[in-house]
Order: sequence, then C-alpha cells, then structure tokens
Amino acid sequence: MPEEKRKESDAPLFDDGKGRMGFREDRGGPSASYVLFLGSMYAACSSTLSIVNKWALLALPFPGVVTACQFLTTALTVSFLGRAGLIDVEPLRKDKLLAMAPINVVFYMAIFTNGQVLKYSTVETFIAFRSLTPLLVAALDTLVRGEPRPTARTASCLACIAAGAAAYARDDGAYSARGYGWGAVYLTVIVTEMVYAKHVTATINLSTWSLVLYQNTIALALWPVASFFSGEFAALAALSRGGGPEDGDEGSEFAALSAYALVPLGISCVLAVGISFSAWGARSIISATQFTVLGVACKLATVAINVLAWSHHASPTAQLSIVVCILASVAYSQSAKRDKAARMPPSPKKLLG
Repeated sequence: MPEEKRKESDAPLFDDGKGRMGFREDRGGPSASYVLFLGSMYAACSSTLSIVNKWALLALPFPGVVTACQFLTTALTVSFLGRAGLIDVEPLRKDKLLAMAPINVVFYMAIFTNGQVLKYSTVETFIAFRSLTPLLVAALDTLVRGEPRPTARTASCLACIAAGAAAYARDDGAYSARGYGWGAVYLTVIVTEMVYAKHVTATINLSTWSLVLYQNTIALALWPVASFFSGEFAALAALSRGGGPEDGDEGSEFAALSAYALVPLGISCVLAVGISFSAWGARSIISATQFTVLGVACKLATVAINVLAWSHHASPTAQLSIVVCILASVAYSQSAKRDKAARMPPSPKKLLG
C-alpha cells in the first residue's frame, strides 16, 4: 500500500474525470520524467525556432504573416485539445481578455519586432540584442525602482555583456541599419515585457494552457493593426498585383507563397505550439536559475546549429563575441542573485543560532 501511494504521488499527470492532464501540487509536484520532458521540449523548440523563423522569412519575407500563422495554429490547437478534454483550458472570458490585453500587446510587439530583426539581420544579431536585456533591466532597477547599485563583481559582468555586444557589432559582416534599428525597438519591448509580464500573469488565475490560448488569441487580433502600420499589408497588396518590392534599395525580392515557403512556415507553427506550452510549464516547475541555465544552453545550441545549417550566419569572430555575451549573461545572473541574498536580513533561526 505505501508503495502504491508513493507511485501515485510521483505521477506527473492526473485525470480530473474528463481526461484532462496536469499535475497536482499537493501530490509532491511533477516527477523527474515530466521535468525532463518539459525541459527537453523547451530546449528543442527554443534552440531551433529562431533558425526556422529565419528560414520561413527567407521564403516569405512578411514577419507579420509568419507570426500570425503561428498564433492561429497555437490558438486552434489549444482550443481543440481543450474541447476534446485532453488538456485543461478555460474558455475565453471577456473580463480576463481585457485583463490580459495590456501585457499581450507587449508580447505581440516583442514577437513582431523579433521577426523584423530576423528579416533584415542574422540569427546572431537577434541573440546579441537579446543578451543586452540584463544591462537595461539592471539600469532600470537602479534608476527607476531605487534598487541598490550593482556590486563591482556584478557590474563587471554587465561590462562584459556590453563589450561582447560592441565587438559583435564591429565584426558583423551582415550589418543592416534596418536590422539594428528593429533590434533597438525589440530590446526596448522585451525589457518592458520582462518587468511587467510576471506581475500580470501572477494576478490572473489561469492554467498554463489557458495562458497560451489567451496570449495567442489576443496576439492574432493585433496582427492586422501592426501589419497595417508597418506597411506589410501594402507590400502584400503589391505582391498580389504582381508588383515589385518597395524595398528595392535592400535588393530583396518578394517570394510568392509556394510549397517551399509552406514547409518552414509549417515547421515554425509546430515549434510555436511546443514553445508556448513548454516555456510556461518549465518556468512553473524548475527554479529561475535552472531556467536561466537552460536558456543559455539553448542560445549556444542555436549558434552552433545556425553555423552548421547554412551560410546565413555571422563570421567566426562575431560568433565568439556572441558566446562572450551569453556567458557573461549567465555570470551576471548568478552574481545578481548572490548580491540579493547578501542584502536579505538574516533569518530568525540564524540569529538564534
């Protein structure tokens, strides 16, 4: 009997009578196999999604269309599985849609600007801008939120991130003014999302799959607005009339939607569904440090895969600068945690001991 109870508590999934899957916190949390499954899923999706998105944009140079297809696929998949009783999904409700809308505007802007960076630059350029987020978050914490200044050790990590990014920009043979411009916008948006997202999602009681459904549904509704103001709809109209590109100065060509374009587009949609769930799920069952290390490993894997997959990558010197940025980000994360722990008052047990 005790053995049966132990096995039941280790089970990562439960059945609520309708075949819906999840794990119960009162049963000791998820099993090691479930943690491994989610971590592996996130790693596979995260390390390849940027590369597949770049592939899709080479065939179909419309970031709004590519991301809209991903949002639609994810929302329909989650909705279908929820209706079939296979996963736990809360139906869309007006009050929670309105509550989620502000952060999802930021989420959509992050995805959209991410696509613009990939359209005009390499995957490594995107990683370089993404690696700069700790620098801006630390500055905002000090200047806006009144947090203590970083220690010398933490500041040196931030300096290494900045130096690595500067060295990458210097050695970037595929430099594009538009790509770097969109990179600056992306950096601003992603920092806002990082500061704001956790607070909003923590105050809205939704399951993992429900968050995915709400997030992608709202993002899909925002797509026409963003594509109209970005000029993407006008470009699509010109393509449908058989016209040429409006960005002739970049030497780009607007490819027709073909079977070749559908292959990377379809793969990117599958990866989008996978990362939507695995990212939320992994954050909920592993520590922040573990998730940070996993994210860094994914970035390093992305750089390696990108080099091996094709010629659309930065030079070896520039790639070395990217690795410096990634490793410095890890060092910063660990140093910042130690600084925060050092500022915490000692626990009563330690005082009594």
